[in-house]
Amino acid sequence: MFEKNEELLEDKVLKTIRKLKSVDIIVGIPSFNNANTIGNVVSNFANGLKQYFPHFKSLIINSDGGSTDGTREIVEKIRKTRGIEIITTQYKGPSGKGSAFRTIFEVAKRLEAKVIVVSDSDNRSITPKWCYALVNPVLRLGYGYVTPYYTRDKHDATITNALVYPITRALYGLRLRQPIGGDFAFSNGALQIFLQKKYWNSYPYITKFGIDIWMTTIAINEGFRVCQTVLGVKEHDVKDPGKDLSPMFLQVTGTMFDLMNYYEFRWRNVLKSNQGFIFGDFKFFEAERIKIDLNEMLRKFYEGCEKYKDIWKAVFSKKTYNEFLVFFSKSKKNELVISVQLWAKIVYDYTCAYNFSKQKEKKLILESMVPLYYIRAASFVKEAEYFDDEIADAVMEGNAGVFERMKGYLIKRWDYYKKK
Repeated sequence: MFEKNEELLEDKVLKTIRKLKSVDIIVGIPSFNNANTIGNVVSNFANGLKQYFPHFKSLIINSDGGSTDGTREIVEKIRKTRGIEIITTQYKGPSGKGSAFRTIFEVAKRLEAKVIVVSDSDNRSITPKWCYALVNPVLRLGYGYVTPYYTRDKHDATITNALVYPITRALYGLRLRQPIGGDFAFSNGALQIFLQKKYWNSYPYITKFGIDIWMTTIAINEGFRVCQTVLGVKEHDVKDPGKDLSPMFLQVTGTMFDLMNYYEFRWRNVLKSNQGFIFGDFKFFEAERIKIDLNEMLRKFYEGCEKYKDIWKAVFSKKTYNEFLVFFSKSKKNELVISVQLWAKIVYDYTCAYNFSKQKEKKLILESMVPLYYIRAASFVKEAEYFDDEIADAVMEGNAGVFERMKGYLIKRWDYYKKK
């Protein structure tokens, strides 16, 4: 999948590594055509490093996917003015966020970094305090992996809210509210695990958007101390979940399901979840509103009904399929609201169907799940119509609790497939 490690890095990056020899902190920022926001992100991390960690040797690296909008040129301009070592490079390998991360990982390994931070390049609400909040739990408190904890608009992060957070919490017993939030910090020990070739050669989606859930799941299951850190409000270049998120859904969900198979020996024995340590004082703020095209989500669901109804019948248990038919027949076309209980059963049916199917069938199984994700996302839009962000988040926590309580259904279905 990748070239030899020594060929992943450009000559100028190797030259910088030889010059620096080692660093304490690396901040890695992946990018692709983020000229509108990259300057703000790099500048805030540079200011944060100077303000909070002036006695530590630091490096900011922008790992770019071939931007044509001047993203790298903006980073170059900042490099000459901030007094912090900053480099920009074009990563090698398959196009995607995970490939950008792998270049950052390789640089961090060679420089023996104590703390590695990765952060999205489209953050618009970032401040220098983010640098302190991400670095400090690893550098001074001994945590191996840090996930973000922030306020988001109730309709932002629909894949997280509907799927990734509930499953991660139910499977592995740790409540990490943003397991694919995009802004993470981790230790050199975690870095060594993330660089192991057995993972990069086994999981097809981790070179793309599967990278975040892959890192989080490995950190939880490989014995690292994991915490969350308060970052305030997350505002970024959002996309309408009804229009743009299908590829991300496939990559994140496929990786999450693959890791279920790998870590079955762990999640089968987890009975309940715990709220881990949260670094910082959290307050709710109203985030920037996101416009949702509800009709488009419903259209894609109905389109999927025609295309995938036979697959749904094969994937769902007989009882769940009958519940689905009742839900479908009793609802008016534009008023469909699928309950979280039925949604949890459907998700658990899909985890089993995916993991016990032939490799060539797996992509189609994931694709058939996308319309169902749309109807659950649309259902939450209706459920949360009159909620503010704080109440909506409390409802999402309750929904995740439903997944946790219904874990017995998952185990029963998983064992059924095993015997079958």
